[in-house]
Amino acid sequence: MRFSRLLNRWRYAALPLVVWLVLTVAAVGTVAALERASRDALVTRFHDRVELVADFVTAFVDDLIDRQRQQAETFLSDPVVAERDFHRAVEGLRLSTAVLFDARGRVLLVDPTGKIPLGQDLTGLYPHLAVAVHQGRPAVSSAIIFTSERPPVVNLAVPFDTTTGRRVLAGSIEIVKSPLSAFLATAIPRSEVRLDLVDDAGTVVASNENGAGGSESTLLDAELAAAQRGHQQGRLRQDDQWWRYVTVDVAGTPWQLKAATTEDHWFAPMADTELGGRVALAVAVTTGLLLVVAVARTRRSRQDLHRANTQLGDFITMLSHDVRQPLSSIVSYGHILLDEWTDLDDEEKHRYIRRITTGGHRADHIVEEILTLSRLDAGAITAHPRPLNISRVIRQAVEGLGLDPGHAITVTTPDDEATAYADPAFLQLILGNLIGNAVKYGSPPIDITVTPEDGNLNIEVSDHGEGVPPQFVDRLFDRFARADTGVATTKPGTGLGLYLAHRLATASGLRIGYRPNQPQGATFIVTLPVTSPAVEPQRTAR
Repeated sequence: MRFSRLLNRWRYAALPLVVWLVLTVAAVGTVAALERASRDALVTRFHDRVELVADFVTAFVDDLIDRQRQQAETFLSDPVVAERDFHRAVEGLRLSTAVLFDARGRVLLVDPTGKIPLGQDLTGLYPHLAVAVHQGRPAVSSAIIFTSERPPVVNLAVPFDTTTGRRVLAGSIEIVKSPLSAFLATAIPRSEVRLDLVDDAGTVVASNENGAGGSESTLLDAELAAAQRGHQQGRLRQDDQWWRYVTVDVAGTPWQLKAATTEDHWFAPMADTELGGRVALAVAVTTGLLLVVAVARTRRSRQDLHRANTQLGDFITMLSHDVRQPLSSIVSYGHILLDEWTDLDDEEKHRYIRRITTGGHRADHIVEEILTLSRLDAGAITAHPRPLNISRVIRQAVEGLGLDPGHAITVTTPDDEATAYADPAFLQLILGNLIGNAVKYGSPPIDITVTPEDGNLNIEVSDHGEGVPPQFVDRLFDRFARADTGVATTKPGTGLGLYLAHRLATASGLRIGYRPNQPQGATFIVTLPVTSPAVEPQRTAR
């Protein structure tokens, strides 16, 4: 018997629970897909950034080769090259060491003098020299490390044609003293990405650690370095954190650009966005679960079945449109800022951030309305009427909306000290909804008038818009009710504002009503008692 009763009770919750479960799974999948897409976009941006640095290194080397060829053709093309011209060419290129070779790879001139014997063939010792001499194309060496404390150098062998045949000018430069070293140190800070320019022997030519090169301390950790040798890009867990790494070949050189960064750092810009999306999803899922419980109880009565299904459909529609719309705008503008941050000027950045903030406020307002209604339905809010200065309450309600100075709102009271009894929090919510409704759907000027009537005090909020369609007046204070004609069809909304105001007014012993304004517009009236209510405040309940 007990099992049958339990089964009968859950039978009413089956359909809404399935709907809630499907929507929850879809929402979780959507949020997960958005987060994954955002992270993939950041990984792509990381790879693109490293490739840009590699392209700069290639351009830097090509520029050195072009300058070296121009100097050689200008000063070293004569049949007999004077040592003075050779030294001028070397000084112009700021080479630490330079050697001029003939078409057979034999040494013709050396700077500094005496470093290498003249007439010696060095092509067998240095592969890049053999390429330049025998194949006639520029070549770049791996890092050359000296036994002394001198930093490593790289050698550029550049062939050029003369009237006596091909010659090759080979010059060595210290990368740590070149503009390339300074560029690596400033292009991507070491705190963000570990960047190393490595030759085919594994020697670091330069890095973004103050441009240092050659030292083993600048190399990536052994495990990470081993992973990079086997793959061009990937993901590795090391030191209790995940690393992203990428290796890019530097065209025209025997070098590779190796970069690695932690996921915690690289994905940090989207951490707040992910947290906000998850919080919003949790609120929506919790609200949906509360709705499932409410619908299950309502479905026990055949009389309320149609109304419960209608509310469920309206609520799902509101969640899928009015909640997702601001969240989608937040995600979209967030992607724009992440992808185009460096290309946007400050005004555009501020405009996108303002749009993100507006969307967040919109979503927060909708969630606040839903939570307030949930607490009202559960009887968790108690009204505590007390005497209030009505003029002050109205001013606070207007100020709380944060309207632009252009909104014309006139407040007329017979007495600035007039008092009436109401719960201050409830009255602020009621007036905020009515004034916001007038601003949103009406037209200025907006008039707020306080008048005494039969021992009560009436607060009238009037606008001069098109008013409420006559066929909609009977459903004006219903939940999720929205007119399907007039200005309401052009404005976003949930249909909860007036319903919430009506529920709060009823819960605190007030009356709220509507009448057309003259000659046009809408007037909403809130009636407050001027004497203390005779009954004790009651907890709201359905």
